[in-house]
Amino acid sequence: MRARKNASRPRRATEREDTKPGAPEPRVLTTMRLRRSLRQALETAAQRMRRSVADVAQELLDEALRMRQCPGIYFADEPSGRVAKIGGTGLAVWEVVRDFAKDENPTRIRKAFPQLSQAQITAALMYYARYRDEVRAKIDVNAALTPESLERRYPGLVHFAR
Repeated sequence: MRARKNASRPRRATEREDTKPGAPEPRVLTTMRLRRSLRQALETAAQRMRRSVADVAQELLDEALRMRQCPGIYFADEPSGRVAKIGGTGLAVWEVVRDFAKDENPTRIRKAFPQLSQAQITAALMYYARYRDEVRAKIDVNAALTPESLERRYPGLVHFAR
């Protein structure tokens, strides 16, 4: 049996990296065998969202892995895009950890959201611990939405009391 030298062998087509400019992380070409019904469901979803099958599959796989890593979290569509939410609530993770992120005091969450169980708070904090930059970006985007900025962007939407 002949030993293979990994360092000198050419890369297979399936190992090629897709390095698009501005992409947050390089993509690797991967071939998978899927059930026909699953492929059709992906194609239907991609067509409905006007996206590629690969993009839809990647988003679904990413979300599924995140939900396994952080039980109690699910994802939902909002006008701003897909958002991590806390199971059993309509609350986004960023909404619950917004004040906690300032000084990382968990009693702030309990006081602000007494309706949440300890398991729901733990799920939000686990997600925040793993995806801190993503959650902080959502918090920052929301903080930038002042009545003045909304009035500039959408004239007539905000009515100021006089």
